[in-house]
Formats: sequence, C-alpha cells, structure tokens
Amino acid sequence: MESAQSSAGRVVLLGASNLTLGLRWATSAAHARLATKQGDAAGAPLDFFVASGNGRSYGQLSRFLGRVLPGIDACGLWPALAAAPSGPTAALVTDLGNDLAFGASARQVLTWLSTALERLERHNARSIVTGLPLERLERIGAREFRFWSSVLFPFHRIERERLLGEARELDAALVDLARARGLAHVAPRSQWYGLDPIHVARARRAEAWATYSAPWGGPAALALEREPVAGRLWYERVRLFGVECGAAQPCARLSRGSTLQLY
Repeated sequence: MESAQSSAGRVVLLGASNLTLGLRWATSAAHARLATKQGDAAGAPLDFFVASGNGRSYGQLSRFLGRVLPGIDACGLWPALAAAPSGPTAALVTDLGNDLAFGASARQVLTWLSTALERLERHNARSIVTGLPLERLERIGAREFRFWSSVLFPFHRIERERLLGEARELDAALVDLARARGLAHVAPRSQWYGLDPIHVARARRAEAWATYSAPWGGPAALALEREPVAGRLWYERVRLFGVECGAAQPCARLSRGSTLQLY
C-alpha cells in the first residue's frame, strides 16, 4: 500500500495494550496535529510505524493467549524506519509500566527505553514519553490489587509492594530522563481510568490521546473521531499457537491516504 501523494512525515507509536486499544484515536490525533501543518486543509498523509500489543514488552518476548511477539527492541520497526524515505519524524512512547507486571525492574525498563530513544534520535524524532498511572495505582487496596492482578495478569504472581515501588521509581526516572534528553513528558490523568486501574476507559480514549499528542502542536483542543481503517491490522512477525503467521507491511490504509505498518 503506497500513499497516493507525498507523505507529511513519519509517526512512530510504541506501546502495549493501551496503544492497541487506543490506536485509532492515536492515529487520529497524529493526523490532527501533524498532517494539517502543510497548509492542506484536508491533511497530507502520514506513514505510521507501530509496535504494540497486549502484554507487549520493550525488551523481551511477550505471550498473550497463544500469541508471541518479539520485544519492541528486536522487532522489524527499526530496520523498516531506517529504510523508509527520510522526513519529519514524530514519536510517542507509552505503556512503559507494562513490563513491571511481568517481573522487569524499573532499571531494566529504563535500559530498554534508552535504546528506543537513541534509535529515534538518529531520525531527529520529536518524541513524547508518557508517565505511569501512578495516582490511580496508589489508590488500589490489597484486595482490589489481588483481583485485578489475577484478571489482567493471570499467569504471573505480582507482589503489590514490589510493583508499586518499581512503578514509583520508574515514573520519577521518566521525568528525569525526558528532561535530560529534552523530550516532552506527559502524565496520564487519574480520571481517565475506571475500575480497571491501568487501561484508559473507552469513553476517555479520545481525551487521553489528544492530551498525549499535545506536545506535537496543532490545535489546543481536539475533537477526535475514531480513525477508519482499510485492511487488516496484523503484525509483520508474530507466532500464533506455534505457527509463524506474519503479514506484509504496510498492512492497512488510514484516512488521507496514510499507511500503517505494524510490528
């Protein structure tokens, strides 16, 4: 799938389940903030490079209901981005607390994140890093924590105090890292979450992605609509119940002739 007109730029989206659930809002926000800056009221197309997925890790294999994906650091997004025509590049890096639930330490996540940011810097990307829903997590009592950890991470034993301690350390380090690298940092808002303490509620997804993408510029207030997708959103490299079943990329076309590659 090739764009019918020249691209307004490249957008890299990295994350786990929140990005998967909010992908159509995230791409809509990128279009509103980036694609219309070329003086074209309809908006020029963008080339999206996405690494996401439920349980997705920044640095190790992730398994979810028979599906296995490589770590974001080892996926095909990076060589694809390097091989793509150069142009203005924007990036949004989110869901950084996901790895903590699978046993990774804050220090390990920061190492994986630094690798991703260094690669993005080679493309002069304007990167945004999002914080953890720490305020919501801090309100979880022991009983509620046991319930949600069994629902969201049924095959992993998670200790509440360890997770909260690592989350506090990681969240503070993200602020410092963004400041040191001159990146935008956006903290999530506790009101975006309902009973589920880590996934943005459906009714709040438009607001969340409009807020996360704000450092890219564009309108101060966005009235986002869910992005239409033509094609099947499927990964370049994935194993499903032991069978390799990846798809050629780009796998989908969005509005304005934009294309989406999923890794």
